[in-house]
Amino acid sequence: MLPFPLVAERLPGLPPASLDPVLDATVECLARHGLSKTSLTDIARELGVAPSTVYRKVGSVENAALLAAAREGQRLLARLPQVAAGFEGARVLTAFLAESIESFANHPVVVKVLGDDVDWVGRVLTRRIDALVEQAAEIAAPLLEAAMALGIIRKQDSLVLARWIVRIGMVSVITPPPGDLHEALDALLLPALEVAQNRPKR
Repeated sequence: MLPFPLVAERLPGLPPASLDPVLDATVECLARHGLSKTSLTDIARELGVAPSTVYRKVGSVENAALLAAAREGQRLLARLPQVAAGFEGARVLTAFLAESIESFANHPVVVKVLGDDVDWVGRVLTRRIDALVEQAAEIAAPLLEAAMALGIIRKQDSLVLARWIVRIGMVSVITPPPGDLHEALDALLLPALEVAQNRPKR
C-alpha cells in the first residue's frame, strides 16, 4: 500500500476541530458569494456571532479560506487509501488522481469560483500558476518515489513526473476530459507509469 501519510505530512496540518463551525460557515459563504465578495461580516452572520469573534479565530477571509482548503486536503487524503484499495499497480495512482480531481471539481467553492470569479481565476493562472505547480509537485514527489521503490510504477525522475501529473490534474479540474475520467487518466498516464513487466501485451 502506498504511504499516503507522506503526502499528509507535507500538506498544511488539519485545523483544530474547534474551528469547524467557522470553516463550515466560510465554505457556505464562499460558495454563495465567491472569493472576492465574501467578508468577515458575511461569515459572522452565517455563524450567528459578531465579526470580532470570527476575526479572533481566523484573522481574515483569506486565512479562513486557506484553513478550509487545508481541512479539505487532509480529509481527501484520509479517504484515499479506501479509494485505492480496489486497484493494483499504477492504477492506484490514477485512481488517486481521479478522486482528487473529482473532489476539487465538485466542491461548491470551486464550482462558484470557476463559474463566477473568472477574473480571479485568470489572475491566478497568469501570475501564480508556476509557483502553485511547483509547490504541489514537491508535495507529491515523495509519494511517487515511494511508489517507485515499491515497484508500483517505473523508476523515473519523481519531480518531473509530479509536475506533469499536477498540470494534468489542474487542467482537468478547470476543463474535465470528455467521457469517463478514470478511463481518460488511464489512457494518458498508464503508458508513462507502468513497470515494463506489468504492462499488458498489446
